[in-house]
Amino acid sequence: MGKKVYSDEFKRAAVENPVVSVMDGQEALDYLKAEKRFQERRPQDIPVVIMLDLDMPLMNGFEFLSLVKTQASFAVIPVVVLTTSEYNGDISRSYALGANSCITKPGDFDRLVEIARAVDLYWCRLNKLPERK
Repeated sequence: MGKKVYSDEFKRAAVENPVVSVMDGQEALDYLKAEKRFQERRPQDIPVVIMLDLDMPLMNGFEFLSLVKTQASFAVIPVVVLTTSEYNGDISRSYALGANSCITKPGDFDRLVEIARAVDLYWCRLNKLPERK
């Protein structure tokens, strides 16, 4: 979720789960809460993993992360932070706010496809979440 849409990379990686892209943190919250333009989102369509760009308009990634991880219904969803920053402070802050993983975004399309495959394999296929109530 973030300003750059990575759907091409996830298509090329043959990710089986549906990929939903939003443009900012507020839209991401709207999707999770099934509000506004996402009000018809089915309860079973909650994400298996959230790919979070820290650099988002309206609500940055840190703000989004702190809101999501403090809401019981969303806290269990793994959040993988994508950042262009090598700044350890951003990575430390992401983990302190509840991120499950931090990955530095490469500028190369093929490398992004590799990352999409790895995220799909681990977070969508191997990782087990508790059943939703």
